[in-house]
Amino acid sequence: MSLTLNIIEHEFAAAGEVERTEQGNPSFKGARLFLGAGCPVEEGFLYICNSAESALELAGRGLFCVYVDEGGAGAAPAAAISVKGSAGMLPVFNLVLDVFSRYEAWEREMDRLAAQPGCLQQLVDASEPFLKNNTVVVDPALKLLAYTRGIPCDDPITMELVSHGYHTEENIRKFKLHKRFKPWSEQEGFIVNDTREICKYVTVVRSFKTREGFSLIIVMMCNVAEPQGWLLDAYNMFAERVGVVAEREYPDDKPSGNAVDSFLKDLLGGQIREERSIRERGKCAGIPYEARFCLFYIPLDPKTGPVERVLSDLSIMAAPAKTLMVGAAAVILCFNCHDSCCALHCEAGTCPLGRRSLSARLDSFLGRYELLCGRSAKFTCLAHAPVAFRQAQQACRLGGMRRGVPSRISTPRFNWGRIVSFDRCCMDYLAEGCPDGLELALRTYAGLVVDALAADDAHTGTDNYTFLYEYLMNERRASVVAEKLHMHRNNVKYRIDRIEELFGIDTDDPALRFDVLIAYRLREASFVQDAQ
Repeated sequence: MSLTLNIIEHEFAAAGEVERTEQGNPSFKGARLFLGAGCPVEEGFLYICNSAESALELAGRGLFCVYVDEGGAGAAPAAAISVKGSAGMLPVFNLVLDVFSRYEAWEREMDRLAAQPGCLQQLVDASEPFLKNNTVVVDPALKLLAYTRGIPCDDPITMELVSHGYHTEENIRKFKLHKRFKPWSEQEGFIVNDTREICKYVTVVRSFKTREGFSLIIVMMCNVAEPQGWLLDAYNMFAERVGVVAEREYPDDKPSGNAVDSFLKDLLGGQIREERSIRERGKCAGIPYEARFCLFYIPLDPKTGPVERVLSDLSIMAAPAKTLMVGAAAVILCFNCHDSCCALHCEAGTCPLGRRSLSARLDSFLGRYELLCGRSAKFTCLAHAPVAFRQAQQACRLGGMRRGVPSRISTPRFNWGRIVSFDRCCMDYLAEGCPDGLELALRTYAGLVVDALAADDAHTGTDNYTFLYEYLMNERRASVVAEKLHMHRNNVKYRIDRIEELFGIDTDDPALRFDVLIAYRLREASFVQDAQ
């Protein structure tokens, strides 16, 4: 146990007028009287003396002392602290011993509590007499874990946190607006905020980090004592014990609020490959080996918000699907669909469980947080999850590239606003990996027809490019095409006959129809590549 000079100086205020000459903040493991020449000394102790000569001698030995001015001679420049107006050297010495005793007892109690699970509230209770101020401890989801119960609080944000047990969406919006999450995720040590923009008092924040984001966050609201040196030193003693809890209970690979399953992390990372191991470990994790699976990949940035709060909400929203953190992204493994007739990618908007489909719910959720999600193709065997994980990653990346690139053809029905399916962008993936091949593929007969359609539209102001695509995508059903393009069904036959005549194609040829649709997708992929 050691005490800083800042704390000792603060405690001396009760002994009389205090003058400090030492600008540093050394720490001491105890205090001793210095009775003059010949008195044994030891490094690491603070000495109490009552003569300027003794203070000078101690300074010459590289030691620190408190000079007790009993005769009104004034401060001793060689002393770290001079105390004037006290009853004498012995009362000052007794005061210092009492300070060491109280802080040592506090540290012993904190060390005892920190070794126990669920000790955060007890740590806060034990620290209340030393920190003086209201203090709260929250987890990565900004859920309240502990708070100061014996000191009145009149700050609205803190009172609301205590009342609800977590920070509300409105409070999180304020934190994001005032860019609070960025320093919490980047800076080490204390973050003192005296702007009073959110809290009506100065706050001192200490955050503990994992590879994925935050683990625990301590916020001290200085509603009683200002954040002077002594208070920050005492706060640091408290924070060191909270750090022990954070390291033990919120390790890097499994932060709070994260429904991490080590089996899924091993599976997605390729550490498990044998069918037997996948079956056995999947069963223990409550995941079937065969089902109608779909995997979602959602990058999360700790600088924009509380990652664990988002992850916690995702876990609740997606259940019984499994939600976990992999790297800096949330991953959802969905096997909610038990009906063999379940449509591809939930385009029907319904779920066999009787709720909105996961895609529909997730799309709304992503809009609230302005997030983008990649989705794998459907798969039916859990062993294929690593491939699905890579598909979802690429879909998310390519979807971000495609956003903002204009398109004249409609999106296939199994795509959502913020969920990008790999089935939809696989052509982009292939084109990106083989740019020379893309150029050659665009020069096929079907590719030249599609290019000619686009060029003719630009010259004449027609929309044959879009019309032919919709006609082929809707399986040449005139009534469906007419309704979608807001035209009479008789005009559909006229338009397609005219296109066939102008561009020399026969839409009755199934091979040509297939080639033309592929050419459309390749042309759209080329737009994305050009935009990059």
